[in-house]
Amino acid sequence: MAYLNTGYISTNRGVIKILQIIAGIFMCSFLCANMYDTRSCFGESRVGYTSGLNFVVLIINVVLFILGLLTLNVWKLEHIYSIVCTILFAIASGLFLWYMIQHNQFVYNTIIVTVLLFVQTLLFLWDVKILNGESPN
Repeated sequence: MAYLNTGYISTNRGVIKILQIIAGIFMCSFLCANMYDTRSCFGESRVGYTSGLNFVVLIINVVLFILGLLTLNVWKLEHIYSIVCTILFAIASGLFLWYMIQHNQFVYNTIIVTVLLFVQTLLFLWDVKILNGESPN
C-alpha cells in the first residue's frame, strides 16, 4: 500500500528531482520561445534532439517524483534511467553548444539552455552516485 511520504522532498534525491523538473520547465520555455530558423522548437536536428529529450525527460521526472512521494520505489529502473539520461544530456549539451558555435547564437536564451543542459547532466550524474551508494541520500 502506497502512502504519502513528504520526507522524500527533504532527501537529496527529492531535491534533485525538483531541480530537474524546474530546469526542464525553463529549458522548454527557452527552447520553444525562439524558432531557431524553423517553424518549431523541434525543427533543426540539434535543437530538435535537445527539445525532444528535455520534453520526454520532464514528463518522466514528474512521474518519478510522484512515485517517490507515494513511496513506490523503483530504484533499479531509476538507476538505469539516470545513467541513460546522464549520457543523453551530455550529448545534448555538446550538440547544442555545436549549434551555438556554428550559427553564432550567443544570446541569453541559448546560453541559459546550454548551462541548464550541463546542470541536468550533473544532476543525473549525482543521482547515479546516490543510487550506487557513493553519495548520501
